Amino acid sequence: MSDDSINDAELRKAIRQATRRLEQKSEAERRTLIQQAVDQAMNEELAEKRIESERVAEIVGEEIARDPAKEAVAAREQAKSAALLLVMLLLILWLIAAATGRTDILRFNSAPPAQPTLQPRLGDGAGASVASAANNSSSANMPGVGSLAQPNAAISPAFQSFYDQYGGERVFGRPISNELTANGRRFQWFERARLEDWPEYANTPYAVQGGLLGYEFTKGLSFPEQQFFVSTPDVRFFPETGHGVSGRFLQFWNEVDGMRVLGYPISDQVQEMLPDKQVYTVQYFERGRIEHHPQQAGTPYEMQLGLLGRALFLKESTPNIIPPPQPTTVPMQQ
Repeated sequence: MSDDSINDAELRKAIRQATRRLEQKSEAERRTLIQQAVDQAMNEELAEKRIESERVAEIVGEEIARDPAKEAVAAREQAKSAALLLVMLLLILWLIAAATGRTDILRFNSAPPAQPTLQPRLGDGAGASVASAANNSSSANMPGVGSLAQPNAAISPAFQSFYDQYGGERVFGRPISNELTANGRRFQWFERARLEDWPEYANTPYAVQGGLLGYEFTKGLSFPEQQFFVSTPDVRFFPETGHGVSGRFLQFWNEVDGMRVLGYPISDQVQEMLPDKQVYTVQYFERGRIEHHPQQAGTPYEMQLGLLGRALFLKESTPNIIPPPQPTTVPMQQ
């Protein structure tokens, strides 16, 4: 027999016993017992309502007792604690980066964010590095290298606007070829650059681009990368290529709209013997070379773009870097 059956039997038995006791009572006693049962039920219900009312009153009292000023102070203290914890975590990460050389853990740059280099030109594949751009570029094998300069060359209408907008003869030099075509692409050689037409990017800032002369001229050379440092107004680190630009080189890069005309640095400052047999401080970029000519100090020609167009198109020179190339010394912040 189950426990439920036993409980039901006991309940029925108790009900019968209570009924018999109630029948044995007089009418007055039965009324009294019934009234007592009713009063007890009402008292229990009133007690429950009183407890509920007291709980509600306690909640209302807590709401009334809240002090917004104290809560604001507490919130500020919590915010300070969270900020201090964040600073401590960043400091720990910084120390780890400095100790292990993992400069990719933190990348801080106080300088304004760089505008992207000519991404359509360098974005030959998802995730492709800029270091491989010269080899992948269709312009890397353009014919005409070793040709004779054309003294009556005229700037092609396709490149005239870009040439004028970004510095003209001072930046690009004079044209040394007329407009040429290779691989279905129009281009033109200048003393310091090669301008190329990219019709697939018509009506965008990338319709005309400079050739990657810096990469092409230094092909096969290896430049040590700079140790990560925090940029300042006078010294800027480019994590995209792992090199820095500083001083008068950075000033000149900014003056000629460096990201548009030269791209990212692919070396730090190095010593190189140029065709005049003099040693100069130079720095290579994706699309060119900046040179410091101290004998021209005080003139607009102290900083110049190298004649890489002539070097590649006319084969007038090859790299002659004084070894070993070293990263530019970066002054430590006090």
